Amino acid sequence: MGTVGGSICHADPAGDWGAVMLAVGAEFVLKSAGGERVLPAAGFFQGPFTTGLQSNEVMTEIRIPVGTGKSGGTYLKLERKVGDFASVAAAVHMSSGRGRVASAGIGLCAVGAHSIKATAAEAALVGQEPTDDVIAAAARLAGEAARTESGHSGSAEYKRDVARVFVQRGLHTAVKRAQGAAA
Repeated sequence: MGTVGGSICHADPAGDWGAVMLAVGAEFVLKSAGGERVLPAAGFFQGPFTTGLQSNEVMTEIRIPVGTGKSGGTYLKLERKVGDFASVAAAVHMSSGRGRVASAGIGLCAVGAHSIKATAAEAALVGQEPTDDVIAAAARLAGEAARTESGHSGSAEYKRDVARVFVQRGLHTAVKRAQGAAA
C-alpha cells in the first residue's frame, strides 16, 4: 500500500496516477528547507522513475483545479490481470460550454519513458463541437503522441492503436458525463 503522492513521485511509466494528473491539470506543491515551489504535472514527469522533484524536496500537496461548468472524464486501462500495471492506459477529462469543448486533458501511460500529456490532441478539441469526427481526429493525435516500443505487452503499433481507441472511447464517455447522461 502506498499514497497517491508516493506513486506520483515514484513516476513509474506504467503507473496509473501520472496519466490522471496530466489529464486533470494537477499541480504539485514541493517543499524543502529553502522554501516551496509549485510544479505543474506537465513539467513533473521527465523519464522512467525520474521527476522534477529535487533531492532535498518532498511533495506536500496535490492541487487539482476545480472547473466551472459541466465536465466529465474517465480512465481506461489495458492490463494482463486486475491490479497489474498498465500495458496501455489513457485518462481523459473535458469540460464543455455552449455545446463546445471548453477544456480538454489527455494523459497516457505505459506508452513512453514517462506519462505523456497529449497536447496536440487536447488543442484539437478546445473550441470544437465534440462530434464523432472531431473526437476521432483528436484520438488519432493522441495515438501519435505515444512514444512506445515493442515489448512483452505488444508491438509499438498495437500500443499506439490501443491508446487511440482508449482516448476515443474516453472522450465519448467524458462528453456524455459532461452532458449529464449515463456513460
